[in-house]
Amino acid sequence: MRAVLLTKFGPPEVLRFSDIPKPEPKEGEVLIRTKAIGLNFADVMARLGIYPSIPDPPFVPGIELSGIVEKVGEGVQSPREGDRVVAFSKQGGYAEYVCVPVNQTRIISSTMSFEEAAAFSVTYCTAYHALITLAHVQRGEKVLLHAAAGGVGTAAIQICKHLGVEVFATAGSTEKLEIARQQGANHLVDYRREDFAEIVRSKSGGYGVDVVMDSVGGSVFRKSWKLLAPMGRYILYGFASITGERKINKLKALWEFLSVPLVYPPSVVSKNVALMGFNLYFLSHKVQYLNHVTTELMDLYKRGILRPVIGARFPFEKIVDAHVLMQSRKSYGKIVVVV
Repeated sequence: MRAVLLTKFGPPEVLRFSDIPKPEPKEGEVLIRTKAIGLNFADVMARLGIYPSIPDPPFVPGIELSGIVEKVGEGVQSPREGDRVVAFSKQGGYAEYVCVPVNQTRIISSTMSFEEAAAFSVTYCTAYHALITLAHVQRGEKVLLHAAAGGVGTAAIQICKHLGVEVFATAGSTEKLEIARQQGANHLVDYRREDFAEIVRSKSGGYGVDVVMDSVGGSVFRKSWKLLAPMGRYILYGFASITGERKINKLKALWEFLSVPLVYPPSVVSKNVALMGFNLYFLSHKVQYLNHVTTELMDLYKRGILRPVIGARFPFEKIVDAHVLMQSRKSYGKIVVVV
């Protein structure tokens, strides 16, 4: 079968196609014939060698895919052969066939396409975990979303709109801000041309925001942290600022790390604010919780409330180009690779 190997850490061109044996499902696993792959920024970080708990090259990367169950291992009752599923894999997803533990698969609705499924699971579970589980966001609160036109950003806006939350959305172009507006964002800020902190303070009457969702880090964290209102919650779930368009810019990465202020514990206490971080990759063992989250999200999809935004589609043969686009940070929504 065809698979994409990460031959060494580096720019997109280190991804190479190779023929490798088709896997066989072990006990408690299912074999999936891949139909679509969802790209995540975690894939870029893994390729660069800066993602935690990844194997040494060569290995097959990829953590999110959808497809059809071709074979089930011993002890598997559901899903069954022929079922349409979405799956979360701890690497190995860039292949025509993938074996994953059954508890990391979800049967998808007959109305959901494979491309939508590959664009749904990680982005919406991330947004749900940040906004609902950690931040406990409430109707009428104010939320600042960075990278608001990305996969997680557009998912978060849709959830906020459903909950009656006021959204301040930042993005780096007029086109991306239009995507955020279409999803329901209330206030739009082009961070390349405007000072987002000044605009948030002005439009909130000096109040600031109740919740920040930040996948950028660095200097963005420094400015956003100061915008938290009393009892505010800051959710940090990425550090995209350290990557350049094709590789790690070491000087830029150093500057962004140095731009993060030390959080002074007494000020956190006196201001009644919280700083929380998470990585969905390391929550895969929380099977009951993720089943609950996915069930709620799929119900909202069936009701037409949530719809994944697919910004670009690439054939499997062009997966290098998909990585180039994602790392350029010029994409919007989710990038999907069709197998």
